[in-house]
Amino acid sequence: MLKVAGKVIPLIEHLKVHLFAYPLLHMDESRVQVLKEPDKPATSQSYMWVQRGGPPNRPGVLFNYEPSRSTATVERLLATYQGALMTDGYTSYRRLAVAQGLTHLFCWAHARRKFKEAQQAQPRGKTGKADVAINFIAKLYGVEKRERSSDAALRHRTRQSQSLAILKAFHAWLKDAQQRVPSKAVLGKAVNYTLEYWLS
Repeated sequence: MLKVAGKVIPLIEHLKVHLFAYPLLHMDESRVQVLKEPDKPATSQSYMWVQRGGPPNRPGVLFNYEPSRSTATVERLLATYQGALMTDGYTSYRRLAVAQGLTHLFCWAHARRKFKEAQQAQPRGKTGKADVAINFIAKLYGVEKRERSSDAALRHRTRQSQSLAILKAFHAWLKDAQQRVPSKAVLGKAVNYTLEYWLS
């Protein structure tokens, strides 16, 4: 396997050039457990860093294995990238985006997950503020679903005419909820998480 990996390094480098040439890159890291890894106990965590990008009709996905989740790894994997970076709220991405002048975008799926946790904490059979937040996000998803086959220009116009109004209403709702919900409550954490990564 290692010999094969060595042979495909030129292909991996070509794929990275392909990904970095497009103005939007998605990136996330997932924990993996590796047995008998040098200098690490079997119970420790390693990471698979995934980058996805390229034009919509020719997307590419690149997996990078790393033994740590360090800021140095983020800096190395994104050293030459210049564009918009879509990630979760991991602080190393945020620092790198500021340092390299990247447009840093955050993932709605991560915000939605926080509200789903808050929804599960609600009394069984009752609707509440978490449902309202999830409904706002569902409306945004609905716009994207309807325009999935549209070209970029039409998607942009639709986002400006429909999504922008949803976002403004959602932001106002979040600011109001932040004043009414305890910050340590599950819902409060979801509200604060979403506002922390809200780009004006």
